[in-house]
Amino acid sequence: MRVLLFAFLTLVSFTLYGGGQTPHPQYKLLEVSDFTVEATLARQGKTPIMLLVSQEHCSFCEQIKRDILYPMLASGDYDGRLLIREIVTNLGSRVIDFKGLLRDSGTFVLDYKAYLTPTLLFLDAEGNELSERIVGIQTPELFPFYVERAIEDAIVAFPGRD
Repeated sequence: MRVLLFAFLTLVSFTLYGGGQTPHPQYKLLEVSDFTVEATLARQGKTPIMLLVSQEHCSFCEQIKRDILYPMLASGDYDGRLLIREIVTNLGSRVIDFKGLLRDSGTFVLDYKAYLTPTLLFLDAEGNELSERIVGIQTPELFPFYVERAIEDAIVAFPGRD
């Protein structure tokens, strides 16, 4: 049932956000600046982190946000089950990693071998990958299914979950 709802929301998003329109500001993804904060939230809620690795001027990154991630945020179905975050790997941007070290965001994502944007990573509170990453958009019509499957796998694999 959840997959059908997700697919429906994806189709609705094509209508609402299609044609290059900017989504409502309430659907902005939280951009990570400090992974120690995100790790604390993940531990407390026993929820995985779905991290969008993106960069400015990446049309496919915008497509994933518009067609997949914004509808997920709007639905509320993932509240308390998944932290949905973004890291933008522009030159000069910096981030505090899971160990508390200040690093260049591009170097941080290279540790995950995330060479292409967009990439979706599914992480635990230590920064370990929980399920298969998703790189790019190969099959848009099946993409919601792949994302939902990776989310469910990450939730099941999260350490300490009942």
